[in-house]
Amino acid sequence: MKKVGYASSTRADYGIVKEYLLELNKDEALELGLLVTGAHLEEEYGSTAEEIRADGIRIDLEVPIGIDTSNRTGILNSMSVCLRSFGEHFGRNRYDLVIVLGDRYEMLTVAAAAAMNNIPILHLYGGEATYGNSDEFIRHSITKMSRYHFTSTAEHRKRVLQLGENPADVYCLGALGAERALRHLEGKKRQAEAGRGYMVILFHPETATNMDPNAAARELLEALDSFRGDYDLKFIGNNADVNSKFIRDRIKEYCSEYGCDYMVNLRMEDFHALLFNSECFVGNSSSGLIEAPSLGVFTVNVGDRQKGRTRGNSVIDVPCRKDDIADGIRKALAMKLQGTSISNPYYRAGCLDAHVKATAGLLRRLDRRPKEFFDIDFNVDEEARIEP
Repeated sequence: MKKVGYASSTRADYGIVKEYLLELNKDEALELGLLVTGAHLEEEYGSTAEEIRADGIRIDLEVPIGIDTSNRTGILNSMSVCLRSFGEHFGRNRYDLVIVLGDRYEMLTVAAAAAMNNIPILHLYGGEATYGNSDEFIRHSITKMSRYHFTSTAEHRKRVLQLGENPADVYCLGALGAERALRHLEGKKRQAEAGRGYMVILFHPETATNMDPNAAARELLEALDSFRGDYDLKFIGNNADVNSKFIRDRIKEYCSEYGCDYMVNLRMEDFHALLFNSECFVGNSSSGLIEAPSLGVFTVNVGDRQKGRTRGNSVIDVPCRKDDIADGIRKALAMKLQGTSISNPYYRAGCLDAHVKATAGLLRRLDRRPKEFFDIDFNVDEEARIEP
């Protein structure tokens, strides 16, 4: 029996892969355990570990890291706690495979701890680009520590190959979030709430630029002022990133003053339902690029946090200035009214089944030997792989 660990630090990285994990948990040939840390264990972010427990997947480890987002030193202190705890755990418990998703600082420390203990890592969704955020270099660093890779698009697979990864270990399978959003609402009709339509807003700080979080929040909220008379505004709590509290506090004050809805945390299926029935999505979350298009929702993507990330025609990019944001919202509302068709570059039919099948294949051929750098001929473009 193979022992597999999935590391999770936020509602997002768990919600995206929940169905994938539930399928893996059914496999009698493997023993799945969750490695939980970060915002899951913080009351300020909704204590979402309770949500995981309700799904019935065994939790092998919980690591509270005392998140302090007021400055970069606080984040680094949390990373040091995470690294030490996961290093000790992996030293005592032998996993055949550790799965990590994405690009957060917590996942960087988990990957480092696993790699130093010579545990093979499967990295989900390397090769993406987000130039306005420290996630950019974290993601590529995790790629280099990982032996196996599932990418969301063929373009992202090419980037992973550029980093010297063996093509035999890099699979282009689509993004689970893009398919899961559609599966949640398959066959359902849009439901207008009694009264006015609403917009969904989710806004994070930019951690690789000189963005002033207070100024950015002010520009966003002043842009929304002009729509408050005609639409309800529903805000979702942001991630545990450096400076996120400054934005979160300003938004809470705004919601208190004007009676807007503020939701610290939503289950993924509830978030998708909320988004599905909205007029548009405003902010700078990756959900606006990956999941919203599957739901037929237009996104006003504010600022540079998602700069460089692949996007479809439903994403309207605007600078973080109130007039530009307001113009973007008007454009999104007009495109919805016109019935503009939407494409999603992250969606691939059968994505969940492909992830489960590819994972089973990897577990049959795990390799603990030192990984070698793979030099590629850029004149030869191998067909994107699905089968292991």
